[in-house]
Amino acid sequence: MTTPPEPAVEVTRIDLRKVWPFVLGVGIASLVAGVITIVWPSVTILALVVVLGIFLLIAGAAEIGWSIAERHTRGWGVILFRGIIDLITGIVVLAWPDITVLALALLLAAWLLVYAAMTLWYAYKHRGERPHTGHFVAKGVAALVAAVVTIVWPDITVLVVALVIGFALVIKGAVLIRFAFILRRQPAA
Repeated sequence: MTTPPEPAVEVTRIDLRKVWPFVLGVGIASLVAGVITIVWPSVTILALVVVLGIFLLIAGAAEIGWSIAERHTRGWGVILFRGIIDLITGIVVLAWPDITVLALALLLAAWLLVYAAMTLWYAYKHRGERPHTGHFVAKGVAALVAAVVTIVWPDITVLVVALVIGFALVIKGAVLIRFAFILRRQPAA
């Protein structure tokens, strides 16, 4: 019995010079979004909350429609319930965007508290076993401080997160714009 021959591997060559305008467009869009986020962080946060609310409304409606279409199958009620929860959550998010931002900040604080507790516990439990647990202590303490700051000043936390995202978008945009011009100058493939 003979084995069939290995199929030939075909290598696809891509001329990266052709994609430089798309990379440039994404870079410019990222740069503009970053500048807008830095200049108007509160407006950006509100816009993101509105997008989240609209997404939840659409997702909820789609899941309700899906559950109705699948009502003859087992488990359709779970999909219906999830769709109703998404729909109600979307309405709440759009009706009270400020409370939504506060709730998201407090969820971040809760996550930071859990992360801090787990990291500090790990550092304590492994203090004699591992030679370098100091960085776990530092991460745990930093997360604990960030959680407390988030609980005490949730508005400032959201603002700082928005600014960090804005600066990251500006840096990403600048890098992509530079990369687009590098791609443009590449020799033909």
